[in-house]
Amino acid sequence: MTTYHGSGLRVDDGDIGFTDGRLNEVVGPPNLVQALTIRVLTPLGTDRYDTRYGLDTASIFTAPVGAHDMASLLKLNLVRTIGTDSRVRDVRDIQVYQRDPAAHDRTWRADVTVTAADGATLDLPVELGAQS
Repeated sequence: MTTYHGSGLRVDDGDIGFTDGRLNEVVGPPNLVQALTIRVLTPLGTDRYDTRYGLDTASIFTAPVGAHDMASLLKLNLVRTIGTDSRVRDVRDIQVYQRDPAAHDRTWRADVTVTAADGATLDLPVELGAQS
């Protein structure tokens, strides 16, 4: 089955899954969401084959800035990271929430809405940061 969003191996909790001895596959929009999630969760520069791949977590989470500026840095980096996938036409909306402001743990949730190159609208929820 061919789809514009591609196909790949399904990743569950960082591992490739099997069912009855067969690799689990993911096709279509769920594949694009999975690919974008992996792209965002990969620190920039750690992919040995493409050092431009991934989210620049170092510049976001080590900057001596307050919560408002950190949210802005996170949004800017999410646009750069997600927008580099050729299957994405537009990053339409990013809502960023600090998981627990009282915890001072710099863990954030981002709800990203993208328009795929074929016009489909996809939602990408991700949790980022360092827990204390």
